[in-house]
Amino acid sequence: MNAARMLPVAGALAALIAAMWAGLVRLGLPLPVPLAQWPLMHAALFGCGFFGTVIALERAIAYGHEAAFAVPLANATATIVALAGMWELALYIWVGAGVGLIVIAFLQARAIREPYADVLTLAASFLPLAAVHVLGGHSAAAALSWIAFLVLTIAAERLELSRVMPRPAWASALPPLLAFALAVPVWFAVSHPLAAQRGISISLLAWVAWLVRFDVIRVTLRRPGQPRFTAVCLISGYIWLAIAALVLAGTNAPLGAGDAAYDAVLHAVFVGFVMSMLFGHAPIILPAITGWRPRVRPVLYLALALLHLSLALRLGGDASGLAVLRQAGGTLHVAALLVYALLLAQGGGTRIRLSAPAKR
Repeated sequence: MNAARMLPVAGALAALIAAMWAGLVRLGLPLPVPLAQWPLMHAALFGCGFFGTVIALERAIAYGHEAAFAVPLANATATIVALAGMWELALYIWVGAGVGLIVIAFLQARAIREPYADVLTLAASFLPLAAVHVLGGHSAAAALSWIAFLVLTIAAERLELSRVMPRPAWASALPPLLAFALAVPVWFAVSHPLAAQRGISISLLAWVAWLVRFDVIRVTLRRPGQPRFTAVCLISGYIWLAIAALVLAGTNAPLGAGDAAYDAVLHAVFVGFVMSMLFGHAPIILPAITGWRPRVRPVLYLALALLHLSLALRLGGDASGLAVLRQAGGTLHVAALLVYALLLAQGGGTRIRLSAPAKR
């Protein structure tokens, strides 16, 4: 694996570890904190540091030009800058890297001219917006921007993979409209927070309905091995996304950091939806990024079950006000990720030859 891929991967892993550590500290576990502001970095390290870097690296590989790798490298650099204590500078770098991701997505969309590419471009616009909201002190708006970034990115990738599925013309025309319907309320999350939350919840439910009905998982669920495992991960992720939308719809006040509803919505999306997608897509993405194709074994379902158990405990703690349940759930989030990584590594796999990016 060359430096263009290795350095962003290392930065993404550093962001993931730091984000999990910060999350455990926020839950009250007696862990050392190198920086007083580290717990406040929890969401940004996940949203920009980890997912931003991984998605930017994936987009750079798909784009195929050497210059595009500057974007995931900038994202990873921002993580190191943040962990070195220069938090505000890191956010500015994440804003710049997010703009770079928009450029890559736009150039790809112009070349591909497919609806899913347009959705990816719209999704990319929410990564720098989230960092801007953090700089402005709007934590709830930042969280909703990360949700839009991740949901639209994943939905676009599922739309790309599901192009082979037969569907009526209206269903093919719907995703760009659904993407716009999610984008509009997020844009007004600061000025009209409660109305934005209502609009976002409706849009998320509409996306769940479309994906459940038209995703290729209806076919892959019947195939053994990796296709079935990925399909199960996706179905469970869609369920958690629907739960997040329902919780968001049931809130009667704007979300605020520390609120039970805020915690439930964010983790139902980030852990239940996005991490389920990560579990399901890692065996597909890892070969393109690292040159290693892992072997998918039935034992991986244990890690997936642990992930969902952890989230059920956390949301139970949010609903009941029992901090011990929230703490247990958060700790098991980390355990599920570690168990998944360990089982994936122990399962072995095969090495494949990575294609070199084209120079420009």
